[in-house]
Amino acid sequence: MSVLEIIGFITTLLAIWLATREHVLTWPLQLIASLLYVYLFVDAHLFGESVLQFIYAALAIYGWWCWRKPKTNEVVVPVLPVSRLTRQQWLLYNGLGIAGTLIVSQLQVNFLPTDVPYLDSTLFVFGLIAQWMQARKQIENWPYWIVLDVIGAGVYLHKALYLTAVLYLVLAALAAWGWRQWRRDLQAQA
Repeated sequence: MSVLEIIGFITTLLAIWLATREHVLTWPLQLIASLLYVYLFVDAHLFGESVLQFIYAALAIYGWWCWRKPKTNEVVVPVLPVSRLTRQQWLLYNGLGIAGTLIVSQLQVNFLPTDVPYLDSTLFVFGLIAQWMQARKQIENWPYWIVLDVIGAGVYLHKALYLTAVLYLVLAALAAWGWRQWRRDLQAQA
């Protein structure tokens, strides 16, 4: 356990807790945490996870832009309400996820020294999809995160990143809570 892992742990917990509350400060914290984890995952030979964290950093900037709250006549108006995926989006995201996982895993098997190419690739591809959905405030991001966080915890345990494994189990619980909170918000919008 390193100081970097401890800082990443704390920053990530705070960021995701803020995401469950739809607070815009989730994004700068996710940006910082992602950049910390880029280095940590490269050091653990989790290359897909490392690249994913780098992309999460870019998506944090996008999410920050999407969630910004301009003032209109001194009233703060949310730019982006919580929404549901359409059937077409669900099919598209999952089709891209499966195809992307197959492609990325083969690249890892052939070119990178990792012992978990399929799990790492699944976390990479579906993590991108879940992060995109979160940035767009699509409620279905939360069940994706629950599954990905549990899988990730197992991978990090395997890689002796014990604090990060615990983090991802806590993130799965936070994702369940976020899903509940966003469902309430979605019902209130109706």
